[in-house]
Parts: sequence; structure tokens; C-alpha cells
Amino acid sequence: MAEVINPGNTMEVIPLEDLLEEVMKRKHQGLRFDQACAAFVDGNFELSYSFSDDDAYTFDTLRVVVDDLARKIPSVTAIYPCAEFYENEMRELFGCQIEMIALDYKDKLYRLNVETPMLPEAGKKALKEALCAAENSPCNDNAAGSVKNVSEDGGDK
Repeated sequence: MAEVINPGNTMEVIPLEDLLEEVMKRKHQGLRFDQACAAFVDGNFELSYSFSDDDAYTFDTLRVVVDDLARKIPSVTAIYPCAEFYENEMRELFGCQIEMIALDYKDKLYRLNVETPMLPEAGKKALKEALCAAENSPCNDNAAGSVKNVSEDGGDK
């Protein structure tokens, strides 16, 4: 009879201030970085960072809830360089303010016609207002959520 393996799955909600420390702990435990993703839930960014132990068949997720959409989020790429694509995607598709990504595509990972396409309109408005408030400047149409200047062939003009 085949052995049934039931992996252990955990999800821990942590404050943003603890993100790098908790990711470093998982690196020291020898866990593999699996994925990172963003979601916009109830007016907040929910960032999930997942790790696995291939020998113990465990899957561990760190969740960070960011209630200030303009808040700077530290990149984990200094610890896990392979996170660069995930973090570029989170910033480009959702507008997460991730900074110091090891290989920063500067919002050029995808050829998109609009900024932050995964945010609902209410999220785009909230992000725009948060960024304007963080910069102490009046909002205008060139802030987050506006249409990008993309040519018909998909290249930037």
C-alpha cells in the first residue's frame, strides 16, 4: 500500500515590520521560497510569501496586511533573489510600494495599457489618494491608476 503524505500547511499573519526578520528565519531553516502574491482585500493590500520544506512536506505562508497603500514595503530579494519577478509583478499589477528589488523592472515587466490593472476602481482611487497624501501634493490624472502611453504594437511611446 502506498504511503499517504499529508503536508502540514501554516499561515501566519505578521506585521510589516517583521517581514524581513521572518523571511530570514525561513532562509536559515533551509526552506525553499515558493511564491509571493498580492491581493486587494477590504481596502488593504494582503501580501503572501510562501515557503516549503521538501523533506518534511510542509508549506508555510507569511501574510502581511498593509493598511496604508502608500507605505513602503521592503523587498525580500536580498534574502531570496528569486523573489524578483513576484515583487515586480506585485508592484506593477497592484501598485504595492515595494522598494529595493534586486532586479527592478521599473514597471516594465508586462506591457500593459493601464497602471495597476488588478486593482478595482475603488482601490485605484485609494492608492492614488494615499500616494498624493504621502507626497503632500494635490492629486492629478498622472498618478496611479491612469492610462499608460503605449503604442499599438505594445511598446512604450
